[in-house]
Amino acid sequence: MRRHTAALSATFVALLCAACTSDDISRRLPPKLVLSETTHDLGRVDAGCQITSAFTFRNAGGLDLTIENVRAACSCTAAAPEPHVISPGNTGVIDVTFDTTRAHGHEAHTITVYSNDPVQPVSTLTLVADVDAALAAEPAELYVGHVRRGEFASNTVRLVGPEARALGTVGTTGAVLGASLGGNSVPGKPPVLRVSINLQAPLGRFRETVLVHTQDGRQSPLTVPVVGVVDPDAAAPEAR
Repeated sequence: MRRHTAALSATFVALLCAACTSDDISRRLPPKLVLSETTHDLGRVDAGCQITSAFTFRNAGGLDLTIENVRAACSCTAAAPEPHVISPGNTGVIDVTFDTTRAHGHEAHTITVYSNDPVQPVSTLTLVADVDAALAAEPAELYVGHVRRGEFASNTVRLVGPEARALGTVGTTGAVLGASLGGNSVPGKPPVLRVSINLQAPLGRFRETVLVHTQDGRQSPLTVPVVGVVDPDAAAPEAR
């Protein structure tokens, strides 16, 4: 009987030690970021709206997980979880908002997550959508570089979508740019938006928006940001 009791006691002590050892080891494990999903497919969405998608994650490690930074590509904004520090076994959420105002067609945007996970300190999330736009610009934003007053920019913007053949007037939001449409009558080719620098435009860097209206009053004007630098006029030739 005593031998049986001693054996049971030894077994209990061994199991208890094993459990303690296992707990000690798990508590010493580094933080580990585990995402439930890395890609969200939003399907088909309308242009002109903002869509928020939530990516959930868990700290599968034994020490606190810290989300150090979250960076989103253009057209998206991402919010780091609150709190930034996630204790072992707990979960958090990274909210990503996709602005479809100037998007069209198939869109894929990445979000980069930086954490103190020593094995994978950088994780990538992807947001995918097919955006229906009545009118869109390619590219969505135009950089014209250095242009002198009175000159047309060498690069243009293509206007695509169902309303691209029913365009109305174009205008600008400032005193730097003039804008005009071309190519509407060319079969099989989309119309293009051209910009020029006004003769009285101030020198230096500028950021101005071109507004493209359609003949359908239900369609909001398409906005095309234009960025560049107005250079001084060329020196006049010397008189002889």
